[in-house]
Amino acid sequence: MNMIEPMLATLTDPSSLDPTDSWIIEPKYDGERIIAMNYGGKIVLWTRRNIQATHKFPEIVEALNKNIHDDNWIVDGEMTVKGGFRQLLNRNVEDRFKISLLSKKIPATYNIFDIVCYNKQDISKKNLYERKSVLLHSVDEDERIKIVQFDVLKDPEKQFNQYITDGYEGAVIKNLDSNYEFGQRSKNWLKVKKGDTVDVHIIGATKSASSIPFGALMMEKDGKYFGKVGTGFSDKEREEILRMLMENQQPLTIDIPADLESEVLVTSKPFPAEIKMQEMIKRSPRAPVWVRFRWDDVSSK
Repeated sequence: MNMIEPMLATLTDPSSLDPTDSWIIEPKYDGERIIAMNYGGKIVLWTRRNIQATHKFPEIVEALNKNIHDDNWIVDGEMTVKGGFRQLLNRNVEDRFKISLLSKKIPATYNIFDIVCYNKQDISKKNLYERKSVLLHSVDEDERIKIVQFDVLKDPEKQFNQYITDGYEGAVIKNLDSNYEFGQRSKNWLKVKKGDTVDVHIIGATKSASSIPFGALMMEKDGKYFGKVGTGFSDKEREEILRMLMENQQPLTIDIPADLESEVLVTSKPFPAEIKMQEMIKRSPRAPVWVRFRWDDVSSK
């Protein structure tokens, strides 16, 4: 069972939007994009990195079996846990006993915002309004399965700020007349994020002066070296990140400062990420803090 390539959103600014009746706005969750598929009664969960996560979320598989009234469907949504994305990383284990414990200690919720197949029918060419209608009529909600709520786009800045106040990561604005564009970064979906974060690419890691897996992550932005980020990680995150970088090693394609070369532990293909910073100083971020990888900013993984 192969995964589909999710439709992607284009980054925008809420002040540049002109509200019309054909656009809706919905919250952007601090979780991980997951495609859930059911063919003939077998449910499979796929991450944005094209990795199966079915076995890691038994409570979600059970809830999907109970709450979607068909055995041939494909839905798109965001997996979340209480505490946000960093807490969700704690669910990334392989041991079956630990998975069983964590499914009760840190239970997940699957927040569904789209459906592209139902009752063996491909409905991706239907417009978003029709797909939302199918979603609302075919999926029941409970503690583990939620349907993402949306509103008509009226005042983008005000609605976005309300989502931030409510604790969401941002907003996604969607054209009701649009179909589902597999693997495409479309202007029919627009994402709006907090202004204090910056999108970068992680291109490697530096050596650690202590027992931690690495010292800092090296960043690239707009094709140029953008400094290092060394705070905001848990020990477990550091181990997982270094393992991923080691598995994706490749030579750097940009120049880095000469005095940094002796510090380099590993160089990797670029991975999109998000950091927080106070301000820019000489084209580098001041006091950068790690936020997360941005798998939804990659057309394919």
